[in-house]
Amino acid sequence: MRSFESVKLNSIELFCKAAELGSFSAAAEQLGLTPASVSRSIARMEERLGVRLFTRSTRNVRLTSEGNCYWQECQRALEQIAEAERAITGNQKIPSGVLRITVGTLYANYRLLPLLPSFQAAYPQIELEVSLSSRNVDFADEGFDLAIRWVSRLIQDWWPISWKMPVWGYLLPRLI
Repeated sequence: MRSFESVKLNSIELFCKAAELGSFSAAAEQLGLTPASVSRSIARMEERLGVRLFTRSTRNVRLTSEGNCYWQECQRALEQIAEAERAITGNQKIPSGVLRITVGTLYANYRLLPLLPSFQAAYPQIELEVSLSSRNVDFADEGFDLAIRWVSRLIQDWWPISWKMPVWGYLLPRLI
């Protein structure tokens, strides 16, 4: 009985690509390898399995009946591996869902809102719910994913002189 401990996913992926494209050269080009390395890898696989996977001629390669059976099973196995990886990595390649943001009106108007069209273009699967409010919110209790509160130099310039010290005395220790 053969040992299947030496099965290498790279060689299986390479075999599947060559079978899919019907060409060692095309598979090599798509995977950034040389045709000779693809041929050697598949020859080692055939030797390890003890079966011919491809019928080779000077102009093309074709799967044998054993090769076709092996290709179908390998495709299924690779799909299961990809599914397992998606399951443990959050099952998403493209971010999607609802993102609830609460942000102060001044910051939103001057900084955030101008950026939203490009964000939506980059991530069309994300639905944004933006709440503009200058009040302090408990974002966890109110169901927000993100709360942005920012005190800028602009606010410091127009804030009444008599209020500057108490406000900065209150905010600075919390910002540091």
